[in-house]
Amino acid sequence: MTQDNRVGEIDRPPGLLVKRQSIRRRWTSLAESRGAWLLVLFSSAAVIAWVAIVFTISSARFVVFAPRAKTGFEVLVALLALFAALILFLFPAQHVRHRMSWLALGFFILGVGGLIFGYIAPLLNGEENFNAALYETLTIRTLAFLSFAIGLATVHPPRVPARMFLLAVPLVGLVGALLELEAQRLPALSHLTSVESVAETSRTTMPGLTAWHWGLSLLPLSIALVAVYGAARHAAVEAFGPWLIVAMVLLAGSQLHSMFWPGAYSPILTTSSLLRAGFTIIVAVGVVLALVRISAEREETLATERAYAARLLDLGRLRANFASMVAHELGNPLTAIDRSADLMAIDPLTPLQEKARDTIVAETRLMTALLADARGAASAEREDFAIRPIPVSLDLLMADAAAYAQALPGDHSVVLVEAPPVRVLADPERIAQVLRNLLSNAAKFSPAGAPIELRSTIDGKRVLVEVTDRGVGVHPDDVSRIFEKLGRGRDQGGAPVPGVGLGLYVSRQLVRAHGSDLTFCSRPGGGAVFGFELELA
Repeated sequence: MTQDNRVGEIDRPPGLLVKRQSIRRRWTSLAESRGAWLLVLFSSAAVIAWVAIVFTISSARFVVFAPRAKTGFEVLVALLALFAALILFLFPAQHVRHRMSWLALGFFILGVGGLIFGYIAPLLNGEENFNAALYETLTIRTLAFLSFAIGLATVHPPRVPARMFLLAVPLVGLVGALLELEAQRLPALSHLTSVESVAETSRTTMPGLTAWHWGLSLLPLSIALVAVYGAARHAAVEAFGPWLIVAMVLLAGSQLHSMFWPGAYSPILTTSSLLRAGFTIIVAVGVVLALVRISAEREETLATERAYAARLLDLGRLRANFASMVAHELGNPLTAIDRSADLMAIDPLTPLQEKARDTIVAETRLMTALLADARGAASAEREDFAIRPIPVSLDLLMADAAAYAQALPGDHSVVLVEAPPVRVLADPERIAQVLRNLLSNAAKFSPAGAPIELRSTIDGKRVLVEVTDRGVGVHPDDVSRIFEKLGRGRDQGGAPVPGVGLGLYVSRQLVRAHGSDLTFCSRPGGGAVFGFELELA
């Protein structure tokens, strides 16, 4: 059945498939959106029912004057809010990272406000100023709820920069200081003279609240409702966790309850504090679940990357083996062609035949050099690649390289600066290949007849070997990729120079295997200097 259905889907016109997928996405989004609004409805109903019970049943509500307990409560809530802010800012889901940054800022404001006004201020100022505490609470909640609303209700909120979190601390402290100093000049939010005395009453509403309190309290409540609406609206698209919707509903419920019995940053604990505690606990649990999700996603990504790296390693091994095999198989025909060209020279040839033979010899040598580079690249990329360094005479290496350079095309004179009579630790075959590549490269990029210099100098416990040409130098656009595999250089006119771009790549791999690196310096129009170091034996 599965196979038949799949075949039927393939046989349908592409337009029908796209339309069907679009309908499925719409139904899925609609179902998730309905689920979010149902969650808002149920959680709101639960909060409203709880508030109704508290207001109708006197034994269900409490007001306790407990300075130490309230201070501990404020510290706990503040630390949990700061923990949520840290996780949401540092480890957000990628598709909602801009929204999460605003949520993190809101939790950060709640945490900083709780620590400053709920813990530090009572320690520094023993005098009870309930009017200032109400203003501080309304200010902190308004700023935090506004951040929640921006992150959840706006269509495309910008990401909050990190400096905003740094500015929030002095801003909250400054606001608190101004409210403490100017509380007597501001309109009174409450006419209470003693918070301890009001804890003995069982009235449904705190006595002494003014119209200013009711009016100003509507502002954070309205903003909290906007945050609830935004969380439910974008839940299907942004894939918010259900904990966020429930947390926003509890946040709005706690503000509604605080309008009638504001605990504020004061020494009293009320039933509205339970909603705040529930909001903070749900946020903490949601953040922990987010960390678990992030950990699982990163573990899955790491496993995928490891599998991909292993596959790349296998492909690289297969490619190296294939390149080595092709180079080996092509070597025999080239050797046969080269020997046939030598046999042609035994008998006298006509000028046309002589020209053809010279062309065959030149092209055969070029192909042999290219195969040597390909074989060297394949060998350097194998897992079992290793050099076999032994003490070898430096002047012998330099003399052999100079002899090779005499046979390069272009009639270049080779200036061999006398090598110091020392022995170096090197794989003679590999280093000889490096020198041949550098000399061939110098001849290729130098005009006919231009000299090539080969020199070596002792530098402490190492020997610096350099090949200098008087060519066109390295084109400015080729500097960043001069040692890349298959990277071909260009002349000063910008035209690619013949070759496959393996010489410098192979040379660098071989030099690095000796514990050094292949370096160069160039001045356009003034030639280039390539060099590497070898350790003294």
